[in-house]
Amino acid sequence: MYCDDSRGTDIDHFEPLERAPLRAFVWVNHLLACSFCNSNQKHRLYPVDAEGTCLLVDPTTEDPADHLVLRLSVGTYDPLSAKGEETIQVFGLNRSELVKGRVDAFVRACSILRDWHGLHQNAAPEADRVAQALLDSPFIDVVHAMTRLKPGVAVIVVGEATVPALDAWRAVHSLSLRVGQQRVRGGAADANCIEGVVDNTLAGDDRSGQGRAGGRNNDAPVITMQNYGLTWTDPTGTPRASAVAYDEPSAQYRKAVLESVGCTSVEIVAVRPGELPEPRG
Repeated sequence: MYCDDSRGTDIDHFEPLERAPLRAFVWVNHLLACSFCNSNQKHRLYPVDAEGTCLLVDPTTEDPADHLVLRLSVGTYDPLSAKGEETIQVFGLNRSELVKGRVDAFVRACSILRDWHGLHQNAAPEADRVAQALLDSPFIDVVHAMTRLKPGVAVIVVGEATVPALDAWRAVHSLSLRVGQQRVRGGAADANCIEGVVDNTLAGDDRSGQGRAGGRNNDAPVITMQNYGLTWTDPTGTPRASAVAYDEPSAQYRKAVLESVGCTSVEIVAVRPGELPEPRG
């Protein structure tokens, strides 16, 4: 969604049909949006420069973080480019309810990250569920903005108590893949939020896995990232299985953590999109 307030109810034609009627049949031109963004903000707006190039960040082909930066302490976006400036204005990204939502989400995220870190250090099965709950929460762009903070800045913004949790989160939930590499998209009308959200698959806990990568070129390849789950036996002898899917580096890291706390028979299992492994008795 554009505003990332988790109220996606409409499908927006990113390039309006009045301008490009044939794009009614182009999959990546149909983006999930909330009613307010679709009808009251963007509507039929599609600003272009003198050469006809769109001045909005296209979430199907571009990383919004190249054009926008989120000020976590105040919940507002600042532009990094002309596209960023136009995108903030057209989508109303700094309207009051979104700013307040991000400020509140930042406070919650710091608290949840600290809780997750404690569970993660003890290899508690609940750690995966807490991580997924955070990734599914409104204003997830706040969490991803936190992961982009440089170490010297992070301690000032999130505080010393949260920095160890944030460092551990970065290690497990990778945000390093970018457009032009292996960037994975969701299903129908599930483009990234314009506010800088990287797909959950890249964050290491996506249950969907398969999607699209592309933009204006209908022949652009569809890229699918291989997902992995884990099975293990915990120190009490109980068979366990991961509640979320991982990319390969994250799965290897999770395996090492489980083994370090005394879990046995830890195996990494390749899973298809939408599937998770079953505990092995």
